[in-house]
Amino acid sequence: MSKPRRVRLRAGKAEKIRQQRHPWLFSGAFAPDSVAESGEVVCVCDEHGQPIAYGHWEAESPIRCRVFAWESAKLNPNEAFWQQRFQKALALRRTLPDLAITDAYRLINSEGDALPGIIIDIYRDVAVLQLRTTGAERLRPSLVRFLTENFTLRGIYLRRERAADSEWIAGERTPETFIQEYGLTFKVSIETGQKTGFFLDQRHNRQLLRQYSAGKRVANFFAYTGGFTVYAAAGGATELLSVEIMPEPAALIPENLHLNGFSHVPHTLWVEDAFDALQKIEKGYWDIIVLDPPAFTHHQEAVPQALRGYKEINRRALRLLPEGGLLFTFSCSAHITPALFRDMLFGAAADADRPVQILHFLHAPPDHPIDLFHPQGEYLKGFVVRVG
Repeated sequence: MSKPRRVRLRAGKAEKIRQQRHPWLFSGAFAPDSVAESGEVVCVCDEHGQPIAYGHWEAESPIRCRVFAWESAKLNPNEAFWQQRFQKALALRRTLPDLAITDAYRLINSEGDALPGIIIDIYRDVAVLQLRTTGAERLRPSLVRFLTENFTLRGIYLRRERAADSEWIAGERTPETFIQEYGLTFKVSIETGQKTGFFLDQRHNRQLLRQYSAGKRVANFFAYTGGFTVYAAAGGATELLSVEIMPEPAALIPENLHLNGFSHVPHTLWVEDAFDALQKIEKGYWDIIVLDPPAFTHHQEAVPQALRGYKEINRRALRLLPEGGLLFTFSCSAHITPALFRDMLFGAAADADRPVQILHFLHAPPDHPIDLFHPQGEYLKGFVVRVG
């Protein structure tokens, strides 16, 4: 490949960028004469022309460059370089104990694996890709090569923002598959599901709910395909409620319960808005409430409004729980920091006038690694709290 184009930082910017090592470099950091094509590999230089990093250029994005290597020496990001980087991500997963209890996991986690814009989830015999930048799109042939050489897959699916733009890019069309997790089976809709088909990042948190569920009535709001519902049944819950506004994933909840032999457990399914449902349920009836909503914001300017939404659903849930009841509550928005989420929960508990104890801080499992210099990668955060 050709030598990477050099782009120059404004005077005085390089030292701070080098120290912070944040993989997102914004347009204001670059000199006016720094130009390149979107998706092009660039060498980021200080004002004196000395290299400090390499990344993919995004000409129309406020995040002008996404760094994949902090390197002052010359770097040649050729095919061998990328295959080695992919192999490094795979090697990490093979060291994780999670692979002993599941056949569905995140193989590449974007900035967390120094591969900005690339998400790959493995669902037993299907790989699902999300390529979120032009630079990531250019690596598509290399990614397909890596996957076909290292896995036995029925198909590789490229999921885009719009379902109509998504496509099978290798192997055969496999719209549905079945995965195993902690001895439980789940049907996954590859083409129509949220994210890449299943919420793999909640694996450990679902297992934690299982450990608390014996003899309890468990209500699962924003239930999707019933991951938390099935785990509660596996833990010995005596009654279940699932609330999911979308009919298609909601239809999989009874099916996933049946797959695991839990059809006998009393289960009510409400296909409706969770905010409305929280106003309908009987106070003190449900011992455990799970709140796992979609991201309430994808933009920094909408954070105040999102926090109001989180506070309202948590306030309602805390008011409904009996003494000793548990709330499993989450946010998956990268713009809601763990500190903001905790402050929100404080406010919800104060407004509900309930004493609350924090039992667990929750996060994504280790197949979703986080670059320490990229706090936005810590998108999933949650708490288990006990109402006094």
